[in-house]
This record gives sequence, structure tokens and C-alpha cells, in this order.
Amino acid sequence: MDISVTHQANIFLFSVMGGMLIAFIYDLFRVKRKTIRTKTLGVVIEDFLFWILAALVMFSVVYYSNEGEVRGYIFIGTIIGAVLYALLLSRVIMKFFFAVIFLLKKIFGAIWLVLSYPFKIVIKALRVPCGFIMKIARRTARKAKRTGKSQMARLYMFKRTIKNMIKKI
Repeated sequence: MDISVTHQANIFLFSVMGGMLIAFIYDLFRVKRKTIRTKTLGVVIEDFLFWILAALVMFSVVYYSNEGEVRGYIFIGTIIGAVLYALLLSRVIMKFFFAVIFLLKKIFGAIWLVLSYPFKIVIKALRVPCGFIMKIARRTARKAKRTGKSQMARLYMFKRTIKNMIKKI
């Protein structure tokens, strides 16, 4: 089947855009990893998910632009697209995402501060009576401990007295 040069150029441009999309998806995973720490199993799952998404992008580029026919220049275009994205757009996109995440963090922090403020007031108001009750409870526990020790000492003395009486009999 003969393909025109214009059609091949379109296929090449689609593959360049596919490479840029794959690099963008990679940046999304980089942003996620830099903001949320994941353990080894999570990293393995994320890597697997990235490669599945990259394969789906490549499959869709090949299928829709070239009717599923794989050509070498498609892979070259994909690599060029990924490199172009990394050189031209990656830093800007990463800074944008980090700025958005920072802004969202500040907004949610302010919302949390407003929502938790009544609870802080209640806790501060209850601190004095609860502290007084805790002080009384500590004193009572100490007295009970001392009383328990003196009663145990008396029981021990009573036991020794009975033993001595039994020996004398």
C-alpha cells in the first residue's frame, strides 16, 4: 500500500504528540511522587500503571493515525516528542502543578483552621476543670497506693504472727 508523504508527515506529527503526552503522564507521576511519599510496592504499582498508559497512548497513536501499521519513524517521532516536552515544557508544567498543590494545601489548611477553631475553644475551656479532676484523681490514686501498701504490711505481720503461734503450739 502506497502512503503519501503528507500522510506520513501527519503520522509523524501524531507520534510526536503521543511522545509529548507520554512525557506529560510521566511528569504527573513525578509530581505525585514528590508530593506524596510511597513505599516500594506503591512505586512498583505506579510504574506498572505508567507503562500501561504509555502503551495505550502508543497503541492509540498507531491505530488512529496509521491504521495499526507500525513504522520506524513512529518510534522516532515518539522519542523526539518526549525529548521536546522534557526540554521545553517539563519545568513549566512541574512548577505549575507544584504551585497549584501549594495553593490547594494553603486553602485546605485555612479551611481546617476555621473548622477546628470551635473544638480548640471547647478544649481550652475544659482544660481547667479536667485538670482539677485529674489532680484530685492523682491524689486519690497515691493515697490508695499508700493505703494498700500499709494494709499489705499489716497482713504480712498478721500472717507472721499466726505462723509463730502455730510453731509454738
